[in-house]
Amino acid sequence: MALKKMGLGRGLDYLIQDNTTFEKDPTKVVDTGEIALVDIDKIHPNPTQPRTDFDDDKILELSQSIKALGIIQPLTLRKVGDTYEIISGERRYRASKLADLTQVPAYITEADDVKMLQMALVENIQREDLNSIEVALTYNRLIEECHLTQEQLSTQLGKARTTITNSLRLLKLPDEMQAALRNKSVTVGQIRPLISVENPDTQLDLFEKVLKYQLSARQVEQLVKDPDGYVFEDNNGEPNAENVDTPQDANVEKKVMVKKDRPKLSDDQKQVKQNFTQKFNVPVDLKVDGKGSCKLTFNLKSQEEYQRIVDILNNIQL
Repeated sequence: MALKKMGLGRGLDYLIQDNTTFEKDPTKVVDTGEIALVDIDKIHPNPTQPRTDFDDDKILELSQSIKALGIIQPLTLRKVGDTYEIISGERRYRASKLADLTQVPAYITEADDVKMLQMALVENIQREDLNSIEVALTYNRLIEECHLTQEQLSTQLGKARTTITNSLRLLKLPDEMQAALRNKSVTVGQIRPLISVENPDTQLDLFEKVLKYQLSARQVEQLVKDPDGYVFEDNNGEPNAENVDTPQDANVEKKVMVKKDRPKLSDDQKQVKQNFTQKFNVPVDLKVDGKGSCKLTFNLKSQEEYQRIVDILNNIQL
């Protein structure tokens, strides 16, 4: 499974584990919670798969990601004689075939014994050397394959439900970010603020900055709140005090994140801000960036205020 260098400043090839990590005999990892590489021609879909509608465009996108990064989330297979039936991961299986892979990483179970699988997974989650993505994947398997709710999982594992929920949210991240977490090149604290970023391009741009400058969790939170509000300046090689708890390597640029100076509002803009505040009877903020773009913000303290402003705006005749 060839790995290609991506468009990030440091490259992603060092982030992804080589497939030799998974080169274990599939017949020897049944029900162990470990991962093996399985010949793709020995795998077949579950004939009772409830999902029959697969988006071809999404499968193609996933295959391109797999070509570049490999499979971040292994399949789950059931051993049937000398072949393997897919329990979960048919999209990854289809995309892997499209990417011309000959083998895929997979968890393997021998029979439809949910209790046995559950015991293996619960035992696996107690390992201290698991990275955050492996933990999230195990939580997800316990929920999907063992039919547990998050509340039941919380009780069985003795972990707060919020811990489980926050862990599962990591699986929504793009493959690049999951790979960085899997290899502990960044911490969960550094990555978690990026989950809330809805625009994929903005999310990737911020992730590049996290990698490039090894930003602290607090800095990432600040950057998420105001993506265009900060610049990175030289600090004469002195380590950034905020970054002492984040992973470091020789490729990290020694920069300091500082608040970008914003242009002052003109008299006309100040008047506009005041007029809007008076007319809508809520605090209104007006900001102008270095490119001259303006951002008008209504600071609403309740759902009632929000609905009142929405009603006013909806009734404006354009």
